Amino acid sequence: MLPEEEINSISDDLFLLVLHLSGRIFNPSTMFKGLPIPPSHTKVLFRLSKLGPCPVSQLANDLIISRPNMTPIIDKLIAEGYADRYDDPNDRRVIMVKLTEKACKLLHTIEQKAKDLFVEKLAILDDNDLSNLKKLVPELNSIVLKIK
Repeated sequence: MLPEEEINSISDDLFLLVLHLSGRIFNPSTMFKGLPIPPSHTKVLFRLSKLGPCPVSQLANDLIISRPNMTPIIDKLIAEGYADRYDDPNDRRVIMVKLTEKACKLLHTIEQKAKDLFVEKLAILDDNDLSNLKKLVPELNSIVLKIK
């Protein structure tokens, strides 16, 4: 295990990276502009796309949203045709939620918009920087996915 000082340094660097990514590359106000639903609802759809059909309580826990606050979000997503709610066939007390085809299309549109924006932002970098990113980003992704 690395000394605490080095772990703190990594933590500082990661914090700065998140700030830079948020401000320079992934600007939520630009990314979610013009969408038919608020960013908070979009976040729920993205999480649900990763989890697949799941209990509302699990979705709320994963996103650190209280169950009472999650209910109106799910209700709105259902009303707008982005999600379906159903009883768990194994336990009728559990309410499940899943994405609709409409939600999948919206998420694909958002993802493509984000990728196009990234391409635009990356265009200012020279070949050396792009080559470094090509090596480092998959490595960083691999490491970050190990963090719970």
